[in-house]
Amino acid sequence: MKFHIGSNVRKRRKELGLTQQDLASDICTQAQVSNIEKGALNPSSLVLFELSKKLLVDMNYFFESNPVKSNKYFNEIKTMINQLKAQRNYTSIKYIVENELTVNINRYSSYEQRYLLWHKGIALYYLTNNFQESIEVLEKLLVEEKNVSDQLLNINVKTSIAIIYQTEKDYDKACQLYKDAWDQLKGIEEADDYETELKILFGLSQTLTYLKQYTESKSYSLLAISICVKRNTLYLLPDCYYQVGYNLIQLNRKEEGLHYIQTALTLYEIQGNTNLMNIVKERLEEFQLN
Repeated sequence: MKFHIGSNVRKRRKELGLTQQDLASDICTQAQVSNIEKGALNPSSLVLFELSKKLLVDMNYFFESNPVKSNKYFNEIKTMINQLKAQRNYTSIKYIVENELTVNINRYSSYEQRYLLWHKGIALYYLTNNFQESIEVLEKLLVEEKNVSDQLLNINVKTSIAIIYQTEKDYDKACQLYKDAWDQLKGIEEADDYETELKILFGLSQTLTYLKQYTESKSYSLLAISICVKRNTLYLLPDCYYQVGYNLIQLNRKEEGLHYIQTALTLYEIQGNTNLMNIVKERLEEFQLN
């Protein structure tokens, strides 16, 4: 069996921006790290274990031909950021990201740093409403794609830029960005990221509704609903049902539209989303009266 210890040590060391001396410190000598990376030296189990801790991977990483690292610390930070994003707590997101990129930057690969900077750009917009600066921060993160992870992060960043343009009511620009992101995502055979799919489709549908392209908008929402059903998820499902209903009403298909909006209301009730339940109830009553 051919092992890939040396090449994988070198790959992960460079991802974290460490020199051979940095990696060797308190573990072994720089010359030993150099020989390990060249394949001229097989490290002891103890040395390999210490290297794995400093490189923030488990030991299995070193023996794989195409390793996928698992930075447990990054995954914990990522989970925390996603929870805060769901709560729209951008102040805490900004604090966490700036702290990590200042105090703990050597823990992260270039990809992970880009992920953190993506959320810094999002937080910057919602906290300061500085459109131009936020767009500049995010556009700098659109890099040449080396792998599927880079492609998916580029797509997510582009989707965030589209959301900002949509919020600024530049619907034509937002629509084009959403469509670009959707075309890119469809072109990745290995992609299995239904939440990104749904986020793009819902944003595109909303933007097309603002542009009064009701039939096209409806088609994207229906596609999103089919993905939700296939994936057995409620993520954005009630929102998409509302979108379909609203578009149908605008297309003079009121009874069908009201049915979809009632379904959206039921789903919000299941989720316990009181705020959106009350909003949709009011809209439903308005549509029924008109």
